[in-house]
Amino acid sequence: MTLAQRVQSRILEYGSFITVLFVVSIYLSTSLAIILSGLLGLFWLLSAQFMVLPGTLKKNPVTAWSLLLFLCFIFGLCYSSATYGEAFSMLMKYRELLFIPVLIPFLTTERYRCWVWKAFVIASVLILLISYLMDIGFLDLNKHGDPAFKSRITHSIFISFFAFFCAHKAYDGKRYAKLYWVLFIFSVYNLFFIVEGRTGQLIAVSLVLLFGVQRFTKKVLLFTVLVVAILLALFLAFSDKATRINEGIASTQAYLQSHPEKTEVSMGARFTFWRDSLRLIAEKPLLGHGTGSFAKEYQRITRNEHLIAKNPHNEFLMISVQLGLLGLLIYLGFLASQYYYAKKLPNKEKWLAQGVLLSLIVTSLFNCPLMDHAEGHWFTTMIALCFASLEVGVKAEINHA
Repeated sequence: MTLAQRVQSRILEYGSFITVLFVVSIYLSTSLAIILSGLLGLFWLLSAQFMVLPGTLKKNPVTAWSLLLFLCFIFGLCYSSATYGEAFSMLMKYRELLFIPVLIPFLTTERYRCWVWKAFVIASVLILLISYLMDIGFLDLNKHGDPAFKSRITHSIFISFFAFFCAHKAYDGKRYAKLYWVLFIFSVYNLFFIVEGRTGQLIAVSLVLLFGVQRFTKKVLLFTVLVVAILLALFLAFSDKATRINEGIASTQAYLQSHPEKTEVSMGARFTFWRDSLRLIAEKPLLGHGTGSFAKEYQRITRNEHLIAKNPHNEFLMISVQLGLLGLLIYLGFLASQYYYAKKLPNKEKWLAQGVLLSLIVTSLFNCPLMDHAEGHWFTTMIALCFASLEVGVKAEINHA
């Protein structure tokens, strides 16, 4: 191995260490996450991984779709109705799509992936512990009053997937299985009785059903569905912690029955955003209004001057308004590629990749996870972590130039 190759190898190793810290920073510090993501990008360049990027895109199509979606946002700058500053700011919000091709070279070694998964567990346990300490009044870290280190939505997304992860580890019956069962129970309790983020609760229910499909026989799966349905019905009927879910259900019914005045504020606003977003899509269905155009275009057509929206709280609509059906098809291709190529992964990675995908789809229905900082960093990092093992026998390449 030449000196240049040894230097590249060491840079990739350091990049793997930084990736471990990066995962923890996503949970705890926005500023640190930005700094570390910049370092990872620098290490990716210094290790000359751009030289082998075409091969990576070919061997890992999930990476290709994420890059294609980002390029679509760049193309959207050319015709955006937003100012250049607004359009560029929106492009930077979707820079997380680049994390997938950037992170994969640092994760092709199984040992490094194990380190990152351990960092994920440590960070998840830490925010779970912080949440419980905030709930009992020992800590006061959230100005919004929710017992969560980050927002209620972000926390519930993180913890719902962590519960899914713990269920798989516990079901395997290997080392620390009992501890993982305890963590699973604490995570589920936190989701439904402490933080009460509706997005995370819906993800949790979806992931429980996915877990049953992945690990149970048909008879056990049917029993699982029945148990989940009964528990959910009891929760909605008798728990005072189900207020927000019941409000959401009532708001949906009121809106569908043409009684928008009876909708709860959060859901009512979402319904309005979605309706008006469809109007914007109808105006320019093919290519949309351009990157960063949503806020300006929404303000133009809205009937309510006091209802200002920066996004429609739906990733599918957000992309469609900006990039039209072209952007939507690429985003759907990005999701479909994860579904298809997850089947080619070893079982453990496959199950987790499917869980990440389902979480992303559910979140995309009610929020804009790729645009939001914490969620965008988390989802793209988890996708890279799951699909890095897709390149069987292909390590991060060392150039011979």
